[in-house]
Amino acid sequence: MTAATVTFSVQLGSGGFAIARAVAEKLGYRYYDWEVTSQAAEMAGVSPDVVQQAERVPGFLERIMRRLSTAPALTAEEAVLEPAPAVMVSAVQSLTLDDYRQFIERVVRELADKGEAVIVGHAAQAILRERPGVFKVLILGSLRRRSERLAAEQGVSVEQAMATIKQSDKDRAELFKRAYHIDWLDAAVYDLCINTDTVPVDVGVEFVSAAARAMA
Repeated sequence: MTAATVTFSVQLGSGGFAIARAVAEKLGYRYYDWEVTSQAAEMAGVSPDVVQQAERVPGFLERIMRRLSTAPALTAEEAVLEPAPAVMVSAVQSLTLDDYRQFIERVVRELADKGEAVIVGHAAQAILRERPGVFKVLILGSLRRRSERLAAEQGVSVEQAMATIKQSDKDRAELFKRAYHIDWLDAAVYDLCINTDTVPVDVGVEFVSAAARAMA
């Protein structure tokens, strides 16, 4: 039985977004990462500040779900794209706001209810950890290799990339410890962990797709 939902937790610079996108295309699932969600939220007029002040959150939930339901299918060319680091930084910072985090948690559960979804980030591995039919994946790599990859992708120095990655790792570790009481890099949280230092992207795609299809 193929998993109804595949979640990806991706270390910055690990190449995990390319794997997640390609898996979504291979399984024929819709793909949701922070960039997709942020665009849908902007179009729906949903922001952390607005949600915090809202008296009727379900209205915001309905609007953003309508936007997400019309997300276009991926093309093969899009499978190599990765959101800019600033998108991930902003996303993690928004989750430090309790009201907005709870809103995002509801979005994640709604996406999982619909099924046939690949969800990258959004703390989905924690939010959906007890839900049947969810296959949870961690994509990671060494600091040096991730820094080199991010530097090449973003056109910055390796030192700049390394500083960005270190801060990203720190922020996410603190968020998951405070909000979900887990170590987000703990292998026990996931069904499959892939180190892209040694596993090429195309092989990682095959690993995840085959494992998700064979999920008990």
